[in-house]
Amino acid sequence: MLVVWRSLGTVRAGEGSNATVTEMQSFWSRVLVLVLLSFVDPSHAYRALFLAPVASKSHKNFFSGVTQALAAAGNQVTLVTPYAPKRETPNIREVVLRDADLHDYFPNAFSGNIMAPPFIVMKGSFDVCLRTLASPEVQDLLKEEFDVVLLTSFFSDCYLSVVHQLKVPFIYVSPLGLVAPQADIAGCPTFPSFSPAPVFTFDHPMSFTQRLANTLGEVVASGVFRYLIGYVNDWTCRSRGLCPDDMPHVNDMRLNSSLVILNSVKNLESPVRPYVPGVIHAGGIHCKPAKALPQDLAQWVDESGEEGFIFFSLGSAVKPSDLPEKYRKILVSVFGSLRQRVLWKWDDDSMADLPSNVRLGKWLPQQDILSHPKLRLFITHGGLLSTLESTYHGTPVLGVPVFGDQIGNMMEVQRQGWGRTLRWGEFDEDAFRKTIYDIMGNEKMLDVVQKRSAVMRDLPLSPADEVTYWVSYIVRHKGAPHLRSPVFALRWYQLYNVDVWLAVAAAACLITYLTVCVCSYCFRSFKKVKKE
Repeated sequence: MLVVWRSLGTVRAGEGSNATVTEMQSFWSRVLVLVLLSFVDPSHAYRALFLAPVASKSHKNFFSGVTQALAAAGNQVTLVTPYAPKRETPNIREVVLRDADLHDYFPNAFSGNIMAPPFIVMKGSFDVCLRTLASPEVQDLLKEEFDVVLLTSFFSDCYLSVVHQLKVPFIYVSPLGLVAPQADIAGCPTFPSFSPAPVFTFDHPMSFTQRLANTLGEVVASGVFRYLIGYVNDWTCRSRGLCPDDMPHVNDMRLNSSLVILNSVKNLESPVRPYVPGVIHAGGIHCKPAKALPQDLAQWVDESGEEGFIFFSLGSAVKPSDLPEKYRKILVSVFGSLRQRVLWKWDDDSMADLPSNVRLGKWLPQQDILSHPKLRLFITHGGLLSTLESTYHGTPVLGVPVFGDQIGNMMEVQRQGWGRTLRWGEFDEDAFRKTIYDIMGNEKMLDVVQKRSAVMRDLPLSPADEVTYWVSYIVRHKGAPHLRSPVFALRWYQLYNVDVWLAVAAAACLITYLTVCVCSYCFRSFKKVKKE
């Protein structure tokens, strides 16, 4: 209760002493939650185990949002993670895995091949999954009692062994949206005819060629994820003695989740897509009203005057110093020529040729920065977490994607009209400087992103309250099998009626053939009679 009450104090005032309408709605929503919780019997609280052994630092931001929401409702949550907590939080115990930092497997993202890093990380994730599963920290958890398990959908299939041994309902938590190769875990039908894969940059509606490429890409990706990776995980896990003999195949276990929590905002998805009841959208659950900047940074920002400042960050998955020298020089030259100050996230304290208007920082409070009234532009790598934060705080962006889904994220931002994208191969001083000024001088972009921000915040329940309710629902109803999608029981050709349409086509062909035969026979008979 104390945690929930403290959350009421996070509402940030707008201009002067008046809060915005959205912030007031959020405030009274939390008051309502507090009142409702006051009638809840503490004995109904549950013990949740959140397994996130394979994750990036940005993924943990989303996972922490889910964890904190459950803990604030009085539940005991154990989070298994490679990253030590920044601070202790009531009702949360973090089990930190040793030597499991996925960033150790990240190659130089600027090596030239944008598809290489994801595959290298994928390979490394298998090792992390199995190695951490065998660790004493994880094996000791099997001796404890839990009411529900939350499991990241990010290359953690070997941890289905824990789910099987604990014999409790489990929930998938996806740090992404519901990408096609993982749609089966939610029992959702997929439609490549209008829902492009993240690796593609197709606009809606897609042409025939784009739909063909998207469909074939989905078939290949689904085959790799559902079968190749599933069979490899299952065989490896059993051969190392980490998966019990009585455990169903990994590919079957994947289809037994009670719920899927997505890092996506449903009312901002475009084009919209159908979802089954077992899919919960929690995109932006980690987004918070801004706090004041640290004093020295606040002073530096305030001294930027009317011109304001620009924020540049490549996120946590990319090591800034891996930036090729030619690109670093372009950035230094362009930043030094701007009227604005530039705040640059960099992994060192200094830079020899740093312009006087540029400030470096190893760690920076990104959300507090994004909501600052003097911020003019966010230059980002385009990760999903940064994209959601930019939307939440109403900040236009310039995307400089490096690999993976970042490209698709930024192309979507450009299509929606609240940012621009520059590829590193197109990167030169003139193009970079011109794009910066084009975005900062574009009032329409600012208007678009602020409207999207309002839509993102305008929800009947906050993502935290939504997650809290549905996880409790799954616990109360012993996995809620009545929510189970019928898609789980159907093969792909049954789901899309392929067999039905083949039968209809075959029947139509047969009827056409018989009709032609009869007509031909009648015609020949008529000619014969006529000759006689």
